[in-house]
Amino acid sequence: MRRGVLPILCVLAALVSTAAGQTDAWLQVRTPHFLVVSNADEKDARLAAHKFEAMRSLFQRVFPDADLDTASPILVLTVQDKRSLQALAPSAYLGNGQLSLIGYFLSAPERNYILILLGAPGAHPYAPIYHEYAHFVFSRLHQWMPLWLTEGIAEYYQNTEFFEDHVRLGKGDPGIQHTIEYNPLLPLSTLFGVDPNSSYYHEQDKGSIFYAESWALTHYLKDKDDREGTHRLSDFLDLLQKNVDPMAAATQAFGDLEQLELDLRRHAASGQYQVSEMSGTIDVDDSAFIVQPLSQTQADTLRAEFLAHVGRSSDARALLEDVLRNDPANVGARENMGYIALREQNYDEARKWCQQAIKLDPNSFVAHYVFAAASIRKGASDKASQAAVEESLRTVIKINPSFAPGYDGLAVFYAQRGTNLTEARDLIERAVQLGPSVPEIRIDQSQVLASMNKTKEAIEVLKLAVKMSHTPEQVAAVENVLESLRKYDAARSKENARNNALAAAGGTASGKSVGIKSTAAETPAHPIYSPDVEYTAEARAAKFEGTCVVQLTVGIDGKPSNVVVTKKVGLGMDERAVATVSKWKFEPARRYGKPVPTRMNLSLDFKLFGNDSQKFIDLSDKARAGDPAAEFELANAFFAGRDIPKDEAQGMALLERAARSGHPQAQFQMGERSYGDGNNPEQYVAAYVWYVQAQRSGADQAEVKVTELESRMTPDQLAEAHKRLESTAAK
Repeated sequence: MRRGVLPILCVLAALVSTAAGQTDAWLQVRTPHFLVVSNADEKDARLAAHKFEAMRSLFQRVFPDADLDTASPILVLTVQDKRSLQALAPSAYLGNGQLSLIGYFLSAPERNYILILLGAPGAHPYAPIYHEYAHFVFSRLHQWMPLWLTEGIAEYYQNTEFFEDHVRLGKGDPGIQHTIEYNPLLPLSTLFGVDPNSSYYHEQDKGSIFYAESWALTHYLKDKDDREGTHRLSDFLDLLQKNVDPMAAATQAFGDLEQLELDLRRHAASGQYQVSEMSGTIDVDDSAFIVQPLSQTQADTLRAEFLAHVGRSSDARALLEDVLRNDPANVGARENMGYIALREQNYDEARKWCQQAIKLDPNSFVAHYVFAAASIRKGASDKASQAAVEESLRTVIKINPSFAPGYDGLAVFYAQRGTNLTEARDLIERAVQLGPSVPEIRIDQSQVLASMNKTKEAIEVLKLAVKMSHTPEQVAAVENVLESLRKYDAARSKENARNNALAAAGGTASGKSVGIKSTAAETPAHPIYSPDVEYTAEARAAKFEGTCVVQLTVGIDGKPSNVVVTKKVGLGMDERAVATVSKWKFEPARRYGKPVPTRMNLSLDFKLFGNDSQKFIDLSDKARAGDPAAEFELANAFFAGRDIPKDEAQGMALLERAARSGHPQAQFQMGERSYGDGNNPEQYVAAYVWYVQAQRSGADQAEVKVTELESRMTPDQLAEAHKRLESTAAK
């Protein structure tokens, strides 16, 4: 992502125009590798397209082995003003105090997206184009980099200058130098720890120095390598690919980090950065560009596609509803409505939209894929549904042979059913070839191998996936599956050894190894104690509803083990599901009357609000806005577990907020919860304070409690309580 760094130019307008209300004239410029959609004039749109093609040609020279070709042209939205930019920007960058977004890159499996503000402030108006395309290039190199280096390299290339016989790289600009001169540099430990969730990546007051320092450090290290004939940056990247901790990798590659920090500060103060030059021309054939105006419907469809992928589902849906009113046969609108429904775990809705899109255009690989994904997550249990999933995924592969999720999805679909396992292995290997550095595909590969009873191979795949994983979420996901497979392998080995011993002694073995599909002579395992999975705070805040699928082994004692999430829902619910299911009790599977271990899948349906969803949605909205009455009612719903998952912690948080806002019954209840059975003198002061506040707010029943506590409390306790009450009144 690219943001402005000149402080005076980094303030967004307070009012953000909505995507649905925009009615500018749009056109598209189709080039060999890009689809540039713009509301600027044709000259500016053509020039932007030329700049993208020029940078592609340059990067193909710099990285000749990089695969820069994509199945679908990169969709580039180039807008002429901040109003248009704000109508498309991810919501995380629209709040007060956020960095002024002037460019954004997003890689999705079906297409890559770039959002650009034309005529951006600064000495190099095309810097956002070069910066965001650099992000695309490095995403294709399959080398993970920490955020400071990702942005530092993109900043390095953003000020590229093209001349007739050479190209100049690495030039700085006054905005970066201004930020460095007037702001203290971050400690390297802070810089190295910035991630996409950090305030240094989003907030105006912090983000400018993060970008400027990332540029300065990357430039300094590259210049140092060039001068001294070393390769510290390459060594650092190599260590990262071996899964070495980033701080340890930096120490190994760059040496003493305290000394590096001192050297960087001195170098940054000097402002002396080396500029590199490449000889030769960069040729772009502008005559191959095809320009055509877009109708409002066509433009809205493309804008909605982008908004759906950056998480602005409601804005995307509003645009798409307008599109479908004006163009009922619009395939893209239905694809995107299906994609939004899939993200929101509304699987029936996703299937409906995609079926409509497929009927209109049988060659829509996106509609086929989303339909299959929604069907699998919903649970394709009957033969007709399974056949439809298989047909759609095969169609995806046929239409778009370079789309890795198509192969991945079909392989996992077969593995979960225990059918076509040899083909499943071939499919997942093709997915790995297309996405070699994607840990999630490696996890699926391990599941396919495990379904073939190739557990040791599956474990080796996961060991490799650990080395490819760099975010905490990726590492945790891989290590969770790895640990489960190791336990599963140990359990199977133990069971096989027991059966072999029985057979050698003339006894009867179970005749079934762990994980083998049940036969007609068997009765499947079923739960006899199955407490509900409690919601996480994140899932509750997101009002999440959906289905998580877990795979587990049920032993002959009815105890679950090796619980692995095979279909994730996120928001902390996957981890919560594993922890809860691990506590379940089962009637074990039986074969010819004898208990046997078995592997099974469970679909866990999460529904947050019982039958009266709208009531609790309204309560949540009011509580979030600070309504104490709504906070009090919602707190008691959480305590009681009525039509909502029971959650004491969430209930207490809401109750205390309502009490502190002056709600008399909430204050009284806080007193009751502090006082308890009255046998804990350490809670007398807290209880007394809440009861007195409730009495003052009009809760008549609090008077009796105040009198009772006064008879029990010591003089010191009463003095402390009155001191707290005075402090509370002063606030």
